[in-house]
Amino acid sequence: MAAQNVLVTGPFGEAGEAILNYLAEKKRYDFTYLDRNDHPEYDTHVADITDYEAIRPAFDGQDAVIHLAAQSDAGADFEDVIEPNIVGTYNVLKAMKEADVGKLIFASSQRIMGLYEEEHAPELYEEDYPSEYEPLRLTHKTLPKPDGYYGATKMFGEHIGQTHARRDGAPHQVYSLRISSVRTKEYDHPYGDAERGVDRGEEYKVDDDEVWDQSQTGSWERGSQEYEEMEKRLKASWTSQRDFANLLECCLEDEDVTYDTFYAVSGNDARWFDIEHAKAVLGYEPQDNGSEWESPPK
Repeated sequence: MAAQNVLVTGPFGEAGEAILNYLAEKKRYDFTYLDRNDHPEYDTHVADITDYEAIRPAFDGQDAVIHLAAQSDAGADFEDVIEPNIVGTYNVLKAMKEADVGKLIFASSQRIMGLYEEEHAPELYEEDYPSEYEPLRLTHKTLPKPDGYYGATKMFGEHIGQTHARRDGAPHQVYSLRISSVRTKEYDHPYGDAERGVDRGEEYKVDDDEVWDQSQTGSWERGSQEYEEMEKRLKASWTSQRDFANLLECCLEDEDVTYDTFYAVSGNDARWFDIEHAKAVLGYEPQDNGSEWESPPK
């Protein structure tokens, strides 16, 4: 069987690292990477997604696109996200249509549902919230409530992707993955955010898409209230690299979906996002659960 040709935009961030670590060596796939910077060790097409003419040649001969490139600052102003997140996503879809690329896996975000977290945190991070009989689970049918311009642009991406899949031809299949907290290999565990704070010696806030508050400085110690808050949140929202890679592979191998939305999160007991839909439709079977960890790795 011939390998699938897969183009990945924005492959060298935290989410893209899961592809490099878990999928890149599989003979089933032949990856090309589209990035603003050259990476000689990889097959990289150097271009910015806001420049349509520059990115267009990268789409020829591809079977699928994993679109990760974006301005990922969850607190960004509209002026900062309109070009990369709206124009850039439109350019990707336009190029896919012209090159007749059949499948798009779109990196959406849990920030589409961000106001639910604002309304329910920090109790939301407990395994029995709101009760041990009926934990809160947001599904693909739950009304979106983005908490900023970034989340709103991800809603735009989901909707325009659905428009292409159902009306405009290519891509014929679109998978919107609402990604939770994917971390780099060093911090790919449910204590990752708390341990990173210790390592950097900074206080910071985490907006799941890696927003650091550099205006705050001070001590960050294991056992502190801040550490425990970060630990609880990530135990609920963690998406391990191998689970994210597994979900991507489920999408690449699927032949039935026209358009659908799935939450990209590990099987954490305290998660507030549903994964039953991804299990039923795609056969997703997460291997990791933040609640099973009692301490950070040695």
